[in-house]
Amino acid sequence: MSANVRSNNPLVRAYALALYFYPPAFRAEYEDTMLQCLRDALRDKSMSRCRLIILFTKDLIVSLLKENAAMVKQSLKVPALVFNALVLVGISTILAFALYAIPQQVLRQGLNDPQIQMAETLTAVLNKFGVSDGLAERAALPSNNGSKVDMAQSLAPFLIVYDDAGKPLGSTGVLNGSVPAPPKGVFDFVRTHGEERVSWQPILSSGHAVRIAAVIERVNGPQPGFVLAGRNMREVEARESQVAKMAGLAWLGMLGLIAIGTLAFAWFTQPGSQTAPSPAA
Repeated sequence: MSANVRSNNPLVRAYALALYFYPPAFRAEYEDTMLQCLRDALRDKSMSRCRLIILFTKDLIVSLLKENAAMVKQSLKVPALVFNALVLVGISTILAFALYAIPQQVLRQGLNDPQIQMAETLTAVLNKFGVSDGLAERAALPSNNGSKVDMAQSLAPFLIVYDDAGKPLGSTGVLNGSVPAPPKGVFDFVRTHGEERVSWQPILSSGHAVRIAAVIERVNGPQPGFVLAGRNMREVEARESQVAKMAGLAWLGMLGLIAIGTLAFAWFTQPGSQTAPSPAA
């Protein structure tokens, strides 16, 4: 009778399949007992089939959570397993960081290429003649035919020439109708080191922030000053954000694989709980 119930009754077959979600050692010890409990309950005509299904389903869910939690807790007491998991988490974190940092640096440094060429070319001219209002304006503007680049909207590179005190003398770009200047500390650094490459944020408002990839060169000679070549970072920052999302997803995926692998190892190697299941009926 019991073999017939197990092979033909869909409730018994479903319950037998559900038992495979228990730790192997626990299942090996209690599977027959649990199946027999269900067979006995099915023979009991005093209990409705609906009530029987509810009781066994509730007991199955609670018992599954309890026994698998006990297995995980027991696996955490194995130093080698925990150590290996932590090492893999560390490796995956470093790898995910590299997946973000390397493309991000390539994108960011590549953004400076046009500005480096423009700043060096104009600086070479101004080094010969010095910085003055008229010369700076004529040297900066020819390539743009007198038009101004909107630094907040356009992705085109622009040039700004400053005198030795950091006052703008000529520019191919404007921001809100004026020519901004970097902080004084940037000019002090360039005055000493000759060049600086920075991410410049002339507008600090979080809602309308403008970030510029800027290259600042020192102009020496009879009338010293500075040349700044810049370009809006909007598109590159959008690409950096995509790289960060992909690296984050890769990191989460690696952590998921580590968790699954660790649990699978614990699943097949831990002795399981020694607590007998409570019959549902």
